[in-house]
Amino acid sequence: MKHNNDACFITTTRVYNDAVSALRILVTIVLSAAVSHAAADSVTFPRSTMPVLSFPASVSAGRDTAVGTLISNQVTVPGLVANTTCTTTKNVTVTGTLVPGFSNVYQSGVPGVGVRFNITGSWNSTFVAVPISESLPPISINTQYYTRADLVVTGPIGSGSITNWPSMNVSFSGPCISTTMATQPVTGTTIITGNTCSVSTPALEFNLPKAFAKDLLTAGATTGDTTVPLVLDCPAGVKVAITITDSVNSANRSTALALAPESSASGLGIQILNGSTAIAFGPDSAVAGTVNQWTAGAAAGGQMQIPLTARYVRAAGTLIPGSVKAKATFTMSYQ
Repeated sequence: MKHNNDACFITTTRVYNDAVSALRILVTIVLSAAVSHAAADSVTFPRSTMPVLSFPASVSAGRDTAVGTLISNQVTVPGLVANTTCTTTKNVTVTGTLVPGFSNVYQSGVPGVGVRFNITGSWNSTFVAVPISESLPPISINTQYYTRADLVVTGPIGSGSITNWPSMNVSFSGPCISTTMATQPVTGTTIITGNTCSVSTPALEFNLPKAFAKDLLTAGATTGDTTVPLVLDCPAGVKVAITITDSVNSANRSTALALAPESSASGLGIQILNGSTAIAFGPDSAVAGTVNQWTAGAAAGGQMQIPLTARYVRAAGTLIPGSVKAKATFTMSYQ
């Protein structure tokens, strides 16, 4: 009877030991799987280094091109491979100095031109301007990840060379991955030119013929059309815009110049026309989009003639004969 009990005890011990061994094996398998799974979580750029962005050797635009206009850009595709089981934080910053008044355009060293970086949004979305910080959901993806650099107008464009470029810094971090960091460089030298035209006729004089009261009986009646060309010499492609300002009354926004004090006539004014359209007057400013600025056309390269016509126009009040003088200034805007 004791022998049987001993045999039973030994058998029980063996079963217990086998169960412990099985448990250890199971724990080992589970731990091994967990370690293997953690090692698979990562975010990487497939290339050993980020591909370089490089702009053309020369970029030109009209000196007065509107602020915010994109004048050149370059795109590259570093690609991205991500396998994550946790929320990942993407931070994108720029090493450089912001242009005053801008939140994402950085100084290039050339007046009027800044650099803006863009990157694929989220894991695989459209371009977003940087700097940005995003929280990204778990994912498994192998995608063409894009970066882009823009040259952006920030003011009147000067001339010079960009050699010291800002750079974009990208990082991915999270509890299940090792932090991945990369820098998107821009290299090379780019010469920037702010195009302008030279004015061959800096002063225009319109010698209007004598006018007769019978031709100016009602308000708005016109007579004495006289055409003189404004002559420019321009690089090809420059869009020429003009603002004409009343020298007697700079706040005048009508289509009739006020008569100068030395005039002895009254009851009329002077219109200036572009083709058949009477030009409304604006402030003395070359900024693109200035009030009553009008487009003369795009230069083909070389001499550009802009025919302008002046004429009398009947105004309100009594028409009194006499001498007529009016003055205006032309402000050129090259866009």
